[in-house]
Amino acid sequence: MMSAKRLITSLVLGAQLSLGAISPAIAYDWDVIGVHITVVEGTYMPGAISFQTDVAVGTTCPAGSWLIWNGLGPDAQTQQANAKSVYALLLAAKLSGKTVNLFGNNKAPVGPPTNANTCLVTFVHLQ
Repeated sequence: MMSAKRLITSLVLGAQLSLGAISPAIAYDWDVIGVHITVVEGTYMPGAISFQTDVAVGTTCPAGSWLIWNGLGPDAQTQQANAKSVYALLLAAKLSGKTVNLFGNNKAPVGPPTNANTCLVTFVHLQ
């Protein structure tokens, strides 16, 4: 049976490797460091992940706002694999109480169209 530390390390490395297929041209216009994940919504998997944090992100998303991470990648298979990795990372953070760093871009949505009032997350790093 895999230890919790090894599992989290594997999830983080998997997420980072799968996100490596994304163009480095993707930028972000906000970031928050050291936030806790309070809710993870799996209904929109494997295309997108909705979740909430304990602090405000960006200038338009107060604490408790629904944040959206859209599956990113050059094709549907890669997008779904990325979504699974990020979902696992968010669940690991929620269950372990570890914090994450979030980077987002609300000026130019990335991925499938979303509600204009949502806060879009581009990168997630587990601390």
